[in-house]
Amino acid sequence: MSKTKNKLPDTKQRNSYTLDDKAKAKKYYLIGLSLLEVGKLTDTPFRTVEKWYIAENWKNQRETTPIKTKANDLFNAGMSYKQIAATLGKSQSTISRYLKTVRNETNN
Repeated sequence: MSKTKNKLPDTKQRNSYTLDDKAKAKKYYLIGLSLLEVGKLTDTPFRTVEKWYIAENWKNQRETTPIKTKANDLFNAGMSYKQIAATLGKSQSTISRYLKTVRNETNN
């Protein structure tokens, strides 16, 4: 009988992610995207994003008040569209759309 060498299967090189990648993923999650959506946007496996989510306790850091409601509260407090846009980091047209959506939801 001849001896054959058992070859080990080729191992895949693990991806390494920078702190910028992790910070970008966290930012996407905190603005309201799901972990799956965050993974797709950052080209990161869902399980990796989930591990970051658990390790850094992202859930408690997420804003609980929807941004549309926040925009409406600021508008009711007397702020202009331009001021609200600057405060929330959105464009004036986005703020206008948010306020229209909130008004339609409260009327229905």
